[in-house]
Amino acid sequence: MEADWSVEIGPGLPVIDVAWNGFIDLRSSPERVAGIEEAQRHPAIREALLVLNTGGSPVFTAKCDCWMLDESEIDPDEFAANRETAHTGFASYIDIVDIEPDQFVSFKLHEQQARAIVSALRTVDLLQGRVDVVVRAAVLRERNGFGLTLYAAGCGASEPDACAAWESVLAAAVAATITAASQSPRMGE
Repeated sequence: MEADWSVEIGPGLPVIDVAWNGFIDLRSSPERVAGIEEAQRHPAIREALLVLNTGGSPVFTAKCDCWMLDESEIDPDEFAANRETAHTGFASYIDIVDIEPDQFVSFKLHEQQARAIVSALRTVDLLQGRVDVVVRAAVLRERNGFGLTLYAAGCGASEPDACAAWESVLAAAVAATITAASQSPRMGE
């Protein structure tokens, strides 16, 4: 699978704001996933949100979105696809924040997690998809720190093929994210 990571921190760049008006605390109330439009339309997003917000998870989610990609937005080389399977695509993002306040403020930890997620995903044998992990500034209860935006995308010859590829890519990305966050040294260790 194709995967890469980057850092996007600075003036004018997006910030993960956990206190945005539409925030739903799925850790405390997982049943509220039914109120998230993307989760209603896409069972794969619903499952990803539930996994990322389970009681044993070291992270929680702040926001997500999904959208279609047209052929001009798909580089077959960047999707590990050929021209015949790169006609349409489907993509999503999920903003992820560490539950531990000391972890939340560590840029080094987030960089290590991004590298670990990408390293794990590059060993996954999936075609027609890619993951991008972006380290971003984040705000949580008026405290500045960092979070990850997890982008997953799949492509195919048709919309159902693209959605199926995306679902597989998203599931692999979520599993790699949970593993990387769980294996990160906790502050003070």
